Formats: sequence, C-alpha cells, structure tokens
Amino acid sequence: MPKIVDHRQRRAEIADAVLAIVAEDGVAAVTLRDVADRGGWSTGVLNHYVGGRDDLLRLAFRHTFWLSGQRLAAIAEETGLEPVERLVRILAAHLPLDGPSVAFARITLFFYAEAAGSPDKLGEDMLNYLTSWRSTVEDHVRAALDSRGLPTSQARQIGDHLVAVIDGYVIYEVLGSSLWNGGDRRVAPPVRDWVESALAMSTVDAARR
Repeated sequence: MPKIVDHRQRRAEIADAVLAIVAEDGVAAVTLRDVADRGGWSTGVLNHYVGGRDDLLRLAFRHTFWLSGQRLAAIAEETGLEPVERLVRILAAHLPLDGPSVAFARITLFFYAEAAGSPDKLGEDMLNYLTSWRSTVEDHVRAALDSRGLPTSQARQIGDHLVAVIDGYVIYEVLGSSLWNGGDRRVAPPVRDWVESALAMSTVDAARR
C-alpha cells in the first residue's frame, strides 16, 4: 500500500527547510538540491510541490508569514501582560534576534525587492503582510494608550512610526550593522525606550489642540 502523505504538512516541512538555510546562509544559498538534501527528499519530491526556486521561496515566505502571525498571536493572548509590555514584546518579536526571526527578516527583505520589480507576482503577498503588520501594531498601540488614559486619535500615526522604526532597525541588523549594540550581541534592543518615546507623541498632539 502506498504511503499516505499529508501534503499540507509536507509543504510546511519544505518551507521550514528553506527557512533553515536562509537563517544560516541567506536567501542566495537556497537551491532545490540543498533544500532536498536538508529535508532528506529527492528533487523530484520538491518538483511535485513547486515549479522552481521562485515558487520555493514564495512557499517559504507565505509559511514564515503564517509562523510570524502565530508568534504574535501567542504574545497577544498571553495572560498577565500590561498593554504597554505586550506592545514591547510584539515589536521585539519582529527583530532578527534568533533563528526564526533572522530567517523571516532576510526572506522578507528579499521579497520587498522582488515585489518592487515584479508587483504582479509578489505585490499581493507583500501588501497582505504589510497591512497585517501595520494593523497589528496599531491595535496594540491603541490598547497601550488607552491603558494610560492617553488620547488614541493618533494611534495609526504612532503605530506607523513604530513600524518604520522597527523595519529600519531590521534592515541594518540583517546587513550586519546593528544600530543599538555596537556589535555586542549581549546588548538587548531598547524597544521599551522606542515605545515610550512613541507613546509620548499622543500627549504632544493633545497639547497642541
């Protein structure tokens, strides 16, 4: 009797193999052969699921997008966290500080460039990701402001500011030029300082009215 294969699980395993390579050696190191070797498959097995390297990377991007969503959802559902601390953790989870987040950052930056050159192929995937990321941050900014009795009218602008800050730090970190630790990996990113500065923008806006 032929072995029954869970195709959804197999796609996730293939994506995980891609992401492991990306985390270690970058997107350029991804080949069908290396992914097959990493997972213990033949290239013929991969060809059953993807049409080539571009499809392989797209599969990995969609999978890491899902993984990132699961990671953020777990933080959002964690009990006992104050809204400001939850926001800090949501933002920190996006920084490339461990294997999964490094892979996510590298493959996301790769697809930024790909989407700019081929919006018809990747633009929708990137737009979905960016919309979800901005919306998530905005929701947690609004909750943080409300918990402190601060006006929430600028929640979208503050959220976008924090997204820009985090994404900017991600780019520098992926390129090997950290802006916060001077090359010392033991120094944690000052995410709470970034959050406190951003939340203070709401009081400045209120004072001007």
